[in-house]
This record gives sequence, C-alpha cells and structure tokens, in this order.
Amino acid sequence: MRTLLAALAVIALSSGAQAYCFPIPDTVATGYVDNQMHRTLCIQRKMSQAADARKLATEFDAALGRVQRDLQQQKVMLQQQQSQLDALYWR
Repeated sequence: MRTLLAALAVIALSSGAQAYCFPIPDTVATGYVDNQMHRTLCIQRKMSQAADARKLATEFDAALGRVQRDLQQQKVMLQQQQSQLDALYWR
C-alpha cells in the first residue's frame, strides 16, 4: 500500500517533469546563450518537481506509518478489552 501511494504521488507530480526540454534557436543577438539558459532552467524545474515528488512520497509514507501504528494500537486495545470481558463472563 505504501509503495502504491508513493508511486502515485511520483507519477502525479513528475508527469510534467518528464517533459523533454526542447532546444530553442540561438542567435547572434542573444550571444548564443538562450538555448543553454533555457535548458538550465528546464533542468532546474525538473529537479524541483522531482524533489517535490520525493517530499510528497515521504509525507505519504509517514502518514501511512502513523495510520498503521494507530490501527495496531487499536487491535491491541480491542484484544485487551475482549480478554477483560471474557474474564468477567467466565467468573
């Protein structure tokens, strides 16, 4: 379940990050730097989106861990209550 949630988060956030950074034509007027600047900014956006996806996956993982821990605690409490009821019933 944890892996599924993490995978969904990564897919949702990284779909734009997987887009190809198309080159743009450089010209003498721009000093032939537009393409590299465009590519650098595109890669920076991809890295930012990937980091956001990892952060979201980590948050999902932590939330799922808390839910699983709470569920386990509830099971233990239910077993204890059932044992107490059984003890009262069989007196």
